[in-house]
This record gives sequence, structure tokens and C-alpha cells, in this order.
Amino acid sequence: MPSRGGDLIIAARDETTDIDWELIHRSSKRHLIKQEPYDLEMQGPEGTFAGPAILVRSDGLSHVFRGVGTLEGFDASGL
Repeated sequence: MPSRGGDLIIAARDETTDIDWELIHRSSKRHLIKQEPYDLEMQGPEGTFAGPAILVRSDGLSHVFRGVGTLEGFDASGL
């Protein structure tokens, strides 16, 4: 999908060693996508990340994916 960029949000909670993560992706053209699971691959200035996610909402230009598994490429030891 044509991209304008995105933000990867990572959160840690005291009650678990797992992280929560979410990708907010902005497409450069309206692109309707199904609300279903996806295997995401993301590249940015901090590195390359990958993981399973579900599309939770989209207006055709802004798409919010919620991580549903491990975020490969992220080192949680610095949190």
C-alpha cells in the first residue's frame, strides 16, 4: 500500500514481561483493507521490526494495527 509513514507505539506494563505494541500507518492514497490479521514488516530509523497484528480500525487513510504476538527486532531490556 502506498505509504506516508507511520508510528510504532510500544508499551511495557509492570505486571508482565510482555510488551504491548501498535502501528498507526498513514497511506498516501485511500486504501480500504479488511479488518483481519496481518503479518507486518516495518522499517524505520530505529531498525526493522516484524510481528503479527490485527487491523482494529481504518478510515482508508489512517490504519491502526494492534500487535498480537512478539515484535521481532525490538529489545525490551532497555525499558
